[in-house]
Amino acid sequence: MLGFFGPETGQFFHMDGPTLSFYGKSAKKLESDVKIRLPLKGYSKAKHVDIPLKITDSQPMGKGHLNTGHVDMTIQHLRQLEDLLYNYTARPDAGEAARRSPRIPIGLKVICREVAGYNCITADISRQGVRLTCQGAVELGTRVGLEIDSDVAGLGALHLAGRVVACRETPDSRSKNKTYHVGVAFCGLTQAQQDNLDYFNRILAGRLKGDVMQRQIADGEMTAGPMPGGPVNLGAPPPPPPT
Repeated sequence: MLGFFGPETGQFFHMDGPTLSFYGKSAKKLESDVKIRLPLKGYSKAKHVDIPLKITDSQPMGKGHLNTGHVDMTIQHLRQLEDLLYNYTARPDAGEAARRSPRIPIGLKVICREVAGYNCITADISRQGVRLTCQGAVELGTRVGLEIDSDVAGLGALHLAGRVVACRETPDSRSKNKTYHVGVAFCGLTQAQQDNLDYFNRILAGRLKGDVMQRQIADGEMTAGPMPGGPVNLGAPPPPPPT
């Protein structure tokens, strides 16, 4: 029966090393071995690719499920598969349902050698990725290295890596030099890089909720001292950034 019907067809979502996420109609049992078929578009050698993997996570998303699994392949084959999927599959526009953390709007300077002029600005950022405003288009699937000005006292620049998963011309581009919104999904981060990114996002989230003084205290820009009439208890200071 399985050979007659073939593997279940899904939509590619994200891949980082041996970890692959895909969108499907049904939930998958944890630790189960499955084979998923992902359609290819514009690839002359095949119309789809069948991938065996062991399920490590399954979460409801929209009308279906976002399933994640481990792909058992050599590093060379994993890289080939990753390039194939990012370049020749149509990824679902999952919107808010697919975001495991909210996007925080903020404009920060970014150095990236893979974009035109090496410089761009963030439009928003989350724990999973960043949207950049660039002066030129960037090909989908491109691996990028980012140096993001963190704008947080004591943290310094964020050095992160990722892959381009979206690139669209901005609708309000009126100058001769067109601008683009480039979406980058973080991947291949060390634990220290992930810790710094998480700390940075917590600071940004606190800024959105607090007033000006609370934001300055959260960022480490203000220290509280004795005031006339007695000390003011502002609670425990925020934890230092991870090293």
